[in-house]
Amino acid sequence: MRPSLALLRTTTFRLALVQAGIVLLFVVALLIYLYVATIGQLNADSDVLAEQEYAALESAYGEGGMRRLNQEVVERAARQGPLLYVLAESNGVVITGDFPQLPTLPVGETIQQVDFSFERTDESGGEQRGRARGQVGRLLNGPILLVARDLGDTALIAGRITRALWTVAALGLISSLAIGLIGALLASRRVEALTNTTRDVMAGDLTRRAPVRGDDDEWDELGHAINAMLDRLERLMHISRTAGDAIAHDLRSPLTRFRHRLESALDAEPDTDADREALRKALEEADRLLDMFAAVLKLARVESNPDWRFQRIDATEELRELVDFYEPAAEEQGRTLRGEIADGLVLNGEPGLFAQAVSNLIENALKYTPEGGRIEIRAVRRQDGRIEIAVSDDGPGIPPADRERVLERFVRLESARSSPGAGLGLSLVAAVARLHRGGLHLRDGLGDDTHRGLGAALVLPAIDAAAAR
Repeated sequence: MRPSLALLRTTTFRLALVQAGIVLLFVVALLIYLYVATIGQLNADSDVLAEQEYAALESAYGEGGMRRLNQEVVERAARQGPLLYVLAESNGVVITGDFPQLPTLPVGETIQQVDFSFERTDESGGEQRGRARGQVGRLLNGPILLVARDLGDTALIAGRITRALWTVAALGLISSLAIGLIGALLASRRVEALTNTTRDVMAGDLTRRAPVRGDDDEWDELGHAINAMLDRLERLMHISRTAGDAIAHDLRSPLTRFRHRLESALDAEPDTDADREALRKALEEADRLLDMFAAVLKLARVESNPDWRFQRIDATEELRELVDFYEPAAEEQGRTLRGEIADGLVLNGEPGLFAQAVSNLIENALKYTPEGGRIEIRAVRRQDGRIEIAVSDDGPGIPPADRERVLERFVRLESARSSPGAGLGLSLVAAVARLHRGGLHLRDGLGDDTHRGLGAALVLPAIDAAAAR
């Protein structure tokens, strides 16, 4: 398609055509109003005045004959008013009046409305042209009587205004089309830039971004939205590309151990106790693999299904139960777990996912906190009205540069490769937070300058406890 034809088919140009049509309709409506308000009203007034004057002269003719009529016409014509008079014989020869000759008019036996142009000599001897409107007809015994009103300068002014309005309409139409073409050209360039960006992205260049000029207009807003979408797409593609490597890396060791133990059990002499021990360890490895895939499916379900059924959750009670549940396990591992849960914490959410998210944070702290370390679970209502559930420890922590990255799928730092896991715990918590219109924030924990520890704060919207009952 040629560029000129493509430009004419743009929405901007079509809007310009609509604008031009509106301008044209407005001018036509204005012309109609002008005609009704000036010429139309003038014609109506002229008809009434001519009809009354004609009736008066016809009455004078009936009372005094031709002599009385002639006298009346002479007197009225001498007044120099807006009315024009002509009295002629039946053959059209003018007897008296404002015109030396009877204008060319259709004269019948009945009175007729007439609208005509005329020329006459004024008092200074110059030619005067104008338009008049009135009545003409034959009186009894044949004399012709014409009574008309001189429309004067009103018709001339109305004609000039009409021509001016048509000129304005033509200029408005042309300018609307010109503005539409310019607007369509500018818009098509912005659209072309966005189109080229999307084409490059579809071709595989995920680094391309939509141009943003900084005008803060709707095009910049669209560009920001497209760029945010492309950023998200690039992150997802990166996760997708690295997920296979991460899964392969995390599955290699348990699968290798799984196969080695089964192979060793098969090669060894039959021994009931040894065989059972090999099967037990193989079962542990299988359970770890199943836990990994269950976590992947859980995370996918959270991120892909926005239609979870939320209900009222007494977060205070749930968190205190979790603290009571994990305290013995922490004590058994040589760690101290302490909870400080405020009263009246209520939120709207999915109970299972809420408990899973907080459990992941606690288990993550238990996993990486060394023996003799401390873990604190603190839940409060913040000044902005939201609930903050913070799980802090004095373990090795996570460097600030890596805290955003570890929230992605299958991301595990090198220091955590030796411990079991798939790098899905924190990403699941972050997904649950997003589902509940909240967020997960990582910061320093309970450690010192050597070991900062890790503080994971789950922030979720709260509801009023009294209103939720």
